[in-house]
Amino acid sequence: MQAKQRRCIACRESKPQSEMLRVARVNNEYLIDIKQKLDGRGAYICKDKNCLDLVIKKRILNRAFKTNIANEVYDLLGEYEKNN
Repeated sequence: MQAKQRRCIACRESKPQSEMLRVARVNNEYLIDIKQKLDGRGAYICKDKNCLDLVIKKRILNRAFKTNIANEVYDLLGEYEKNN
């Protein structure tokens, strides 16, 4: 069985889900879903520095979730990028 493919919201490339970082909206709260097990709508980002930088710089999560995303969520992505 082939791995599930997901499309990065930054570079628009499709990759196996296991190679992606998921941001999930759960009850109007936005979380980095490391284990990819949370319920709710999700957006996928390559774990690549360039894609993470692009999402933060251009605030691409706003478009993916069709709402204004708080700066704290982008700060969390920045912290994730620094630590991984």
